[in-house]
Amino acid sequence: MFDDEQPFRFRGPDGLELTGHVWSGAESPRLPELLFSPGNGFPMQVYRPALEGLPADAVVHAINHRGHGGSEVPGQLSDWDGLLADLRAYVEQRMHAPVILAGHSMGSMLALRLAAEAPALAAGLLLLEPPLHERRGKPRATRTPEHEAFIERSRNRRDTWASREEAAAWFAGSVGYRQWSPEARAAFVAEGLVEAPDGSVRLATPPWLEAALYETVPQQTVYQWAEQVRCPTVLLRGLESWAAPAEVMEDLADALPVAVVLPVPGTHTFPMEHPAETGHSVTKALRILRGETGLAAT
Repeated sequence: MFDDEQPFRFRGPDGLELTGHVWSGAESPRLPELLFSPGNGFPMQVYRPALEGLPADAVVHAINHRGHGGSEVPGQLSDWDGLLADLRAYVEQRMHAPVILAGHSMGSMLALRLAAEAPALAAGLLLLEPPLHERRGKPRATRTPEHEAFIERSRNRRDTWASREEAAAWFAGSVGYRQWSPEARAAFVAEGLVEAPDGSVRLATPPWLEAALYETVPQQTVYQWAEQVRCPTVLLRGLESWAAPAEVMEDLADALPVAVVLPVPGTHTFPMEHPAETGHSVTKALRILRGETGLAAT
């Protein structure tokens, strides 16, 4: 369990201010440190229940992307380059590189790209549910009608409630959130919403930004990044996930120099649905990446 939590603010290369936390246990910190990046639309605090079981010598830097969890919202977004630049600057300025780059969904894609483009910063990769749908070597697919409909739903999703109490009740009954643990859902209501002067609340991540991030999800490029990685990787995949098919995760593992895929109960949001099981798998992955098993030295 984390005994210390230090909130921080960090100004990225283009001036946007980001928020986050450094979590650490009771024992003396052990390198490498771990940088954890959230998925699209999620504040970092929703992952804390899943990370609570890490070894007491672990240090986790949990950073909210621009437009997430209190970080400043950009005026526009056409690609992920700014988010990547934020992460790279944070590692270079605030951490003891090389570090373990970790993330969920969009955050895992950014971690993979950073390890490919700046290998000196990466001691290992921990990728939870990279949203990769295409098999390796397949022609670049155009977006399906289902994907287009998903993006449109994101753009038009409900984003305002009269109070946090109303929002909490709404999320408890929503298909996308009712499977979450009570702790993760409470963290989303506390950290994923911002309050207006009249007491109403709205999503911290504007729907237009969430949709823009979904519109720019890479596919075949991910395999090119994987081929440039030089550190060991652990991939965690939800057994009921629609976002990371088993055969695609195996393709990604094959493209990486040293990698293993670990299954975890749940869907794409398994860290929020099954925090205890996720924490067990993350701890196992951390031991692998620290070289406490044979994989990291292979």
